[in-house]
Amino acid sequence: MRYQDKYDHAWKTSFYNTATTTQNIRYNLLILMESAHIVLQNVLESVQGNPVLSGLTILVAWALIQDLFLFRRLRRLVRGGDGKTLEGTIRKLQERVSTLEEHATKSTVAFNNVDARLETCIRGIAMRRFDPFGGEGGQQSFIVALLDEKGDGAVLSGIHARDGVRVYAKAVKKFLSERELSDEERGAISDAKKTLASEKS
Repeated sequence: MRYQDKYDHAWKTSFYNTATTTQNIRYNLLILMESAHIVLQNVLESVQGNPVLSGLTILVAWALIQDLFLFRRLRRLVRGGDGKTLEGTIRKLQERVSTLEEHATKSTVAFNNVDARLETCIRGIAMRRFDPFGGEGGQQSFIVALLDEKGDGAVLSGIHARDGVRVYAKAVKKFLSERELSDEERGAISDAKKTLASEKS
């Protein structure tokens, strides 16, 4: 009867302790191993001289050995690699994940801001040289188109003459201008548009 009392107490303690902390997990595992030891000890006392029960005892002993290895693995898992509890390790991992999510959110906002700024930066640049007076002047005159990703910007014309260089500017909106454009100006705007398209590809 003394064995039965120990056995009942061990198993009741193991199954009715429902706490979820790692300390309680380790305690329940110890109770389980103690109960298994009591069961094995009682069986060994009962099977002396009985070959059938002796064989069953061997099987039970083998199962208990397997349980022992499992218990050791669970204990290492609960304690963690550096002696810390599994609960503490999981808490640290959660904190790291939260930190990474925060950094990822900030990075996404920063990248979106960079994209918004790049849309208004002058990235489409093209220049053409030409002679406005029928082949004379050695192509000293020029057209420069300066556009952002939306096609907004300006086109500059520098007309070289004997008395100097005159520079004109025309506003461009979505690759078009309210003022009349020359063939050279339209060509420079087209070249700048191709430059922007090549960057996207």
